[in-house]
Amino acid sequence: MKNVDFKKGIKYEIFVGIKDKDSYEELLSVDDFKHILKEICVEKQINFSLITQLGGYTHDKGYTTETSMRVVIIGANKGEIKRIADWLKIRINTDTVLVTKTKIEYCFMK
Repeated sequence: MKNVDFKKGIKYEIFVGIKDKDSYEELLSVDDFKHILKEICVEKQINFSLITQLGGYTHDKGYTTETSMRVVIIGANKGEIKRIADWLKIRINTDTVLVTKTKIEYCFMK
């Protein structure tokens, strides 16, 4: 891409399964998750994208699959990411969330 100025940045991805940690059931819908995510991101004015996918993992009772949500955030700091991940962990009632951090180059095409 000729004459495109890319900026360097960090892309964070937060992966959250929506199965409840106590019942191993999906008690929340994707729309419920969207509402919970918007609560904190709108309040803090954090830019994000949300991707719905299928995930699988092993837990105390064996292997399972579940609806997995991937929150992609560019332009936030580590503290904000930690707050979002902690908030989602509590609100979804899950044991863990996975956070990844990747150095990227990006630009907005106009």
